[in-house]
Amino acid sequence: MNTVQKRQKSIFLAFAGEEISQSDAEVHIKDGFECWNLKKFTVDSFVSRIKEKIPPVNDNVLRNYRAEEEGPDIYGISDKTFKHCSWGLLIPDRPDDAFSSCYPETLFLLNLYSPTFLYPLFYATDFGIIRPTRINRPVFTFAHYQNQSNVVATPDFVSFFKLLLPQSQYAVWQIDRAQKWSEEDWRLFVAGLLYGGLTEYDNSKNSFGWQRESADMATILESLFTAGDAQSEEIGYRLRKRIAALLSHRFPQVEKDVRDLYKERSAFVHGSFFSQIAKDSRRASNNIPSPDFDRLYGQKEYVRWAFVAYLHLARIVKGNPAGFGGQSTVIDVLEQSIIDVPLRNEVVTEVEKVLALMPHFTAPSVKSSIPSQ
Repeated sequence: MNTVQKRQKSIFLAFAGEEISQSDAEVHIKDGFECWNLKKFTVDSFVSRIKEKIPPVNDNVLRNYRAEEEGPDIYGISDKTFKHCSWGLLIPDRPDDAFSSCYPETLFLLNLYSPTFLYPLFYATDFGIIRPTRINRPVFTFAHYQNQSNVVATPDFVSFFKLLLPQSQYAVWQIDRAQKWSEEDWRLFVAGLLYGGLTEYDNSKNSFGWQRESADMATILESLFTAGDAQSEEIGYRLRKRIAALLSHRFPQVEKDVRDLYKERSAFVHGSFFSQIAKDSRRASNNIPSPDFDRLYGQKEYVRWAFVAYLHLARIVKGNPAGFGGQSTVIDVLEQSIIDVPLRNEVVTEVEKVLALMPHFTAPSVKSSIPSQ
């Protein structure tokens, strides 16, 4: 007879990389969050332990844990894949209204917190062990930068995760949520969708199209700071002023750097980027454009920090429409705070509750723009 148990909230995500320095197999971080050193387990001892931590929902899913060979289905883990695993996170929280495993929501918050995109090799819930279908490249191409345990296995990440957990709803389309969404909610969903698309450029740049990444990042900022405006003029100017109201207390040169981002976006969109390639190629020998990796990673940091700040502020404004100068959307709050210094101070105080928890990253090309903490 099958034994049915209450659905579990916990999820475990496993990552590749070099062995972490953690000497214990399992370490408690805070509030039930744990970091595991997977090099301390065999695949069988891991399966046994994860069943204890996240009991199977019923006996029918017991086949979903172990696989001698991994076939086309998504369930089960083999020795071959487990040997690539280095560390993992046990996360005991999830949105109460989540339909499924809550994997998209969890990874969404992880990748907003981590300066480096993370790609779990598998995750475990009370439905067993599942291998994500979106990883379509060899492990060795991304494993070397996946050891982010020292960044995310921290009390600050736990606080960040719990603070932004309600906003993880924008990681995935779920019909009962979407039916209640306002225009502001849809703005955040679209921004989340576009932000996830930046993984296409992660650790991979094309010499003849690298400025497309700048164009995509500019689109994310537009979706947050200008989309839906009654005005269609001077979009770049209004975007820079609004993002400065949100982030200039941490990044003093954010307006200048976002202007540079827009120059690169315009060069790609309007064709001058390719015209310059053609011009340079006529007088060069075996010379192709070299992507500015540092600059692109620095620009991505601006997008990440702006998105986090916006997500947090959106939740606060929605819950307190009478506050923040009586404005009902983040765009309206930021527009007013450009000239209203007390309101800007109120905005900064609020967003610092989440920004102060984030790990710091300094790209060489924007070093002067990002003060050390």
